[in-house]
Amino acid sequence: MNQRLDTIRLGSWQEGAVYAATALLFLTGIVWLGAHYFLATPGDYGPTIHPAEPWMLRFHGAAAMLDLVVYGSLLPIHVRRAWSLRRNIPLGIGVLSLMAGLTITGYLLYYAGDEDTRPIYSAVHWIIGLVVPLALLLHVVTGRRRVPV
Repeated sequence: MNQRLDTIRLGSWQEGAVYAATALLFLTGIVWLGAHYFLATPGDYGPTIHPAEPWMLRFHGAAAMLDLVVYGSLLPIHVRRAWSLRRNIPLGIGVLSLMAGLTITGYLLYYAGDEDTRPIYSAVHWIIGLVVPLALLLHVVTGRRRVPV
């Protein structure tokens, strides 16, 4: 196999880390969405949040930090090498753009959201988050078709 092409493929530990970190982030986000939108109960002063909701935000934030480290580890070799070889560029840019969108909207939710903007940032954040697994899957499948194993 061509050594230059082989360096695009992730090592098994790194591939596993990408899948695990993405799955953890996705699952904590899904559980938060469910708790927030479907498990709140009516109260005297409006909806009362489900006890799982704040815990899911904590776990989701921790998973986001892990995800930033894992995806950041792809930049020096995987992304740079694929870019120079012009391999799987559109989907790679798509995945990186989605991850950047999640990072920016997550930051805005945590640090810049107020009562008027938080619902907008939140909706954009979870819509992007629902798309990430599909984009990652398409990127991997397409990349494996183009690069011999």
